[in-house]
Amino acid sequence: MKEEIKKEAIKLFNIHGMSNVSMKQIADSLSMSAGNLQYHFKSKEILLATIYFEMYEENKNYILPENAYITLFHFEEMMRNFDSLQQHYNFFFNDIVNINKTYPEIAEHYKITNLNRFKEGRKLIDYYVETGRMLPESETINYDKTIHLIWMASTFWQAQKLVITATNYETNKCGAVEMLWTLLLPYLTDKGLEEYHQLRQFVALPKTN
Repeated sequence: MKEEIKKEAIKLFNIHGMSNVSMKQIADSLSMSAGNLQYHFKSKEILLATIYFEMYEENKNYILPENAYITLFHFEEMMRNFDSLQQHYNFFFNDIVNINKTYPEIAEHYKITNLNRFKEGRKLIDYYVETGRMLPESETINYDKTIHLIWMASTFWQAQKLVITATNYETNKCGAVEMLWTLLLPYLTDKGLEEYHQLRQFVALPKTN
């Protein structure tokens, strides 16, 4: 029953926004009593925390392989997986600021998780520099800031689509992965660009989502 409750909660959160859905609405949607729902999850905070930590566990799987030759596709694959995660839990990313203000346990864990991801992202960039795919850091190239920009663009991708909806504005009509590549392409060396073009020959970019 807990799995059904979580699935229904995610569905309702995605449709209406997490803050606009009450425990009673979740119970009514499942044709169960509020008391029965409370038996499984005593509060909305506990339900949300359970969903969040399951989302975190899914996200942990999107890591680089160990003891393997890493290509530019590994960056793309990580972004594709994160994009899929966002689509499944879009309520979280659409309401991320409010969730972090309202639920301190989630906020603290989310902060630590992202700081660790920044470190992992730096390792990946350094690897690409060492293997000649990306330009070395310089006075005009700061990869820590680039990594932060990638995090911002990917984290708020779903939210910006809700804000910028003009039909005559085409810039954000592409998929998230394509947009993220625009942040890295200027830093690719000739070797990196050659690998990128080979990647595009065999792997199509995800369509707009």
